Amino acid sequence: MAFHDVHDALDDVRRRGEQAHAEHVRHGLSWPYLLAGALLVFAAFASFELPNPWGGAVLFPSLLLVAGTLAVYLRKARVRMRLTSKDALYGVAAGLGLVALFRLLSGLAEAVGVPAPHVVAAAALCVAGVLIASRWGAVAVAREQSAREESERR
Repeated sequence: MAFHDVHDALDDVRRRGEQAHAEHVRHGLSWPYLLAGALLVFAAFASFELPNPWGGAVLFPSLLLVAGTLAVYLRKARVRMRLTSKDALYGVAAGLGLVALFRLLSGLAEAVGVPAPHVVAAAALCVAGVLIASRWGAVAVAREQSAREESERR
């Protein structure tokens, strides 16, 4: 095998990996999954406002929504990527950051005198999260398309 053949094969592998990643992002950050995730986050954070037995009762419908969303996600996904330790650490960091931001916003809303500070903070986080995630997904897909067009020009 000549050097340029090996180089072209490696470029093709990288390009296919980038395409798979872009499809994974496009599917995972589509509107149905973003809205289901936002609903889950909202239910979890807003349940702090409910009285004691009902706050825990929100767990059961949330688990059903998680299971249904996961089943549909895995069934409809055209590309399946393994969860790497780096991705898991990013997820844990994002979750911890989300909880910290929620606590900060709910404390601020409570200090201002909002009647339901947890609900307001949860709604603000969900709206901001959906907008940021949809924009990030669009940027990632556009980046992959421009990389594909550039590789086709070569």
